[in-house]
Amino acid sequence: METLGIIRTCKKCGFPLEARPGAREIDGVCYPCINHENKKDINFKERQEWLTQYIQENKGDSIYDCMVAVSGGKDSHMIVRRLIENHGVKNPLLVTVLDVFTQTKAGEHNLKNIAEHFDLDHIYFRAKPRTWKAIVREELDDLMHPLKKHEEDIYQIPLDIAKAFGIKLAFYGENSDFEYGGSDDLYIFHKNSTDDLKLIFLGAIYPYSIEDSLEQARAVGFKDLDDMNEWNRQGLPGSHIQIDSIGYYIAAWTKFVKFGFQRVTDIACRYVRTGDITKEQAELMIRENDHVIDPLAKRDFCNHIGITEEHFDKMLDKHANPKWVKKDINGHWKRKDFVE
Repeated sequence: METLGIIRTCKKCGFPLEARPGAREIDGVCYPCINHENKKDINFKERQEWLTQYIQENKGDSIYDCMVAVSGGKDSHMIVRRLIENHGVKNPLLVTVLDVFTQTKAGEHNLKNIAEHFDLDHIYFRAKPRTWKAIVREELDDLMHPLKKHEEDIYQIPLDIAKAFGIKLAFYGENSDFEYGGSDDLYIFHKNSTDDLKLIFLGAIYPYSIEDSLEQARAVGFKDLDDMNEWNRQGLPGSHIQIDSIGYYIAAWTKFVKFGFQRVTDIACRYVRTGDITKEQAELMIRENDHVIDPLAKRDFCNHIGITEEHFDKMLDKHANPKWVKKDINGHWKRKDFVE
């Protein structure tokens, strides 16, 4: 068993084995690594042929062939492009659930691009602003899980809109249950599918990866932060992940003080599985970046939900889990085994 100090890690990718709630392992190897290897045994070509036929037979009588919930990111572009170019979809309805944070130039471009490039109808939904902010503040103070309700809305509201239009099919990108090891079955249909609305993971039809989605998206006009020459973001590596708005990234970062890892660990370990970096490179990336909170994102988050940065820091201290994190000499929360 390989370790980083006191925290046991996957001997293949370096992921902290006990940090994610419900995480599973076999002989020191995390389930995401096991599932990644098992993808090699799945006949994706057969699944792609099946999907084309299934859409044709089950799209129903709506003027829209299907619904795709889109943030404007790389996965959104990938889904829409493949449905239209590979599976005979002619008229998908796009639905976006907005947040209140400052939109990046890349985010603004990408949301416009995905509809304009394919010439599609696109519905924007924005919740009651004051109510939305009050809920986020409560979620931060009580749970250290800001945007919990928003994340639920991102899933549910597009489905409600699809039902209102009589749409029978909705599409998602990755099957996160499989990719993060919650299930060892790369199932095609979301478990909340009903007879009236089938929810399909395109990440179960094509082998999902960050780089594949990025390649598909760039081919149809997707832009990242570097392309738009904006926001030299600290902490999260790369300029093409979580780029739609500035403050939104804080919601992903806040789990660091509770579990000792956040988005950097997820991404670094994924890149090990796909062979883009070594386990040693991933461990260095995690050590140097996972604890870093981008100051612009923090400021944008606090300003838009109506709290001070001092209050935010107080809530971090309140919810920090001493099993996984510890303050360094400068008062910054870090993974416990990375504190000198």
